[in-house]
Amino acid sequence: MSLDVAVAPDITLTFGVPVMIQKVADAEPTTQALRRTILAREQASPGTNKSNADGWHSEETLLSWPEPEIATLKRWIDDAVRRMCGLPTRNRPNAVRLEYRATAWANVNRHGQYNTIHVHPGSHWAVVYYIAVGDEEPGHQFNGLLELRDPRPGATHGRLPGFMFGRALTVRPQPGLLVVFPAWIEHGVHPFYGTGERISIAVNIDVTRFEVDAGK
Repeated sequence: MSLDVAVAPDITLTFGVPVMIQKVADAEPTTQALRRTILAREQASPGTNKSNADGWHSEETLLSWPEPEIATLKRWIDDAVRRMCGLPTRNRPNAVRLEYRATAWANVNRHGQYNTIHVHPGSHWAVVYYIAVGDEEPGHQFNGLLELRDPRPGATHGRLPGFMFGRALTVRPQPGLLVVFPAWIEHGVHPFYGTGERISIAVNIDVTRFEVDAGK
């Protein structure tokens, strides 16, 4: 199965890497509840150190927290993961028998804090959900942006006029924004300069069963 896309009878876009960037509908009440829950957890726990530079990184147990807003978040994650995993079948309903493990944690960044460039080894998909973005200080071009790097090593050396080969994809956070991409893509978060908190939830997806029913 391939994600190649025909743009003309004799031209095909290949080596495709799917990235989902969607604003979840009617998310504000759940997002506000997640913000309160995460900030309360931050006060109660020192967290851990992973890719976070000075910011707070919760323990990777978020999806087992008992608050009802976590259940809603899990439904959003499940919908997104099933859509992404269904892409090779052109999203034929019920064509994929899918099972996976999901591990999640919260990130809280304040002024000057960021997440270093990294990948999620051993996982298949990475999911990011934005809770709050704070108030940005003007004058910083990449203020708090999520950056996904082009995964093709040769792309930065083979740029062509009119094409964007080798250029990173940057995503401007906003509350309720959900991003999904392959976990092996190098990514990081630029330093946030401003007031308030930039809060996100990150999720590792490990697919344990992927079967395609050819008859559906």
